[in-house]
Amino acid sequence: MEQNKQLTFEAVVHDVMPQFERIARANNLVSWQEESQFALQAIHKNSFLAKCSVPSLQNAIINVASVGLTLNPADGYAYLVPEYNKQTKSNECQLRISFKGLIKVATDAGSIKWVKAEIVKENDQFEYSGPCTMPTHKMNPFQPRGNTIGVYCIAKTHEGDILVDLMDVAELQKIQSCAKTQQVWTAWPDEMAKKAIIKRASKQWPKTNQSEVLHKAIEVVNETEGGYDPFLALENTAAEILELMGTEEQEPDLLGIGQIWSELNDNEKSTLWTAKTKGGWFTTAEKEVIRAATMAFHKANEEK
Repeated sequence: MEQNKQLTFEAVVHDVMPQFERIARANNLVSWQEESQFALQAIHKNSFLAKCSVPSLQNAIINVASVGLTLNPADGYAYLVPEYNKQTKSNECQLRISFKGLIKVATDAGSIKWVKAEIVKENDQFEYSGPCTMPTHKMNPFQPRGNTIGVYCIAKTHEGDILVDLMDVAELQKIQSCAKTQQVWTAWPDEMAKKAIIKRASKQWPKTNQSEVLHKAIEVVNETEGGYDPFLALENTAAEILELMGTEEQEPDLLGIGQIWSELNDNEKSTLWTAKTKGGWFTTAEKEVIRAATMAFHKANEEK
């Protein structure tokens, strides 16, 4: 019976070989011979993976080729993870990508030269100096650092520019509350926080011919884990502001723009304000309108 089960698993994995190899040839980052063996090893070692639906297992293996990350457990870039789907009432296999995996995809794609994500605790000394300047972070790793208060990400481009993004604990909690499963956040909160900031920061990194691999990796993470996307929320906010900018025939709604801008935190304002080449949204003329709108909004509230 055990031999029949093994043959069945081998047949399930082998069935996706043509599609896997076709996708893998595009970036030449993983090979079928190695990844098929890693997949089979994972299935044989995990009884819950063995019970997952065939389509979910095959889709997860194909995603390995799409994102170009090995399943080699020694690297810790990606894993086959079983999850119970309440809607279908069945076990499904997901490709779980670690924050180290996201970093590798980004560097392989040539988007950045290197990237580092770090957790900030309440007893640390942290000073943020802007989106394009290295922050100062001092800590004593041998003493209790307290609870997590935020996370930040530093990336260096191939041109030598420094790009910094950060999230406070409130944003992390919002992302966690929207996750498909709380178990992974409870088990690995720091890793999930690092993954969250890398996902958002990557939206502002330079694009390359291989950027679609990074986009696919983030898509896989979002599909398997769910969660709130703060960067998408900023995009929507920018769209609301631009809609209130008016036209040649219509004056801008200064109070409306001012109210939206006043409700943003300092980091959100900084991200939106950064030059377009660094991921910002507004032209110089549009920034002048926002400045005028901010002044008009504050003046209107002072007169109340």
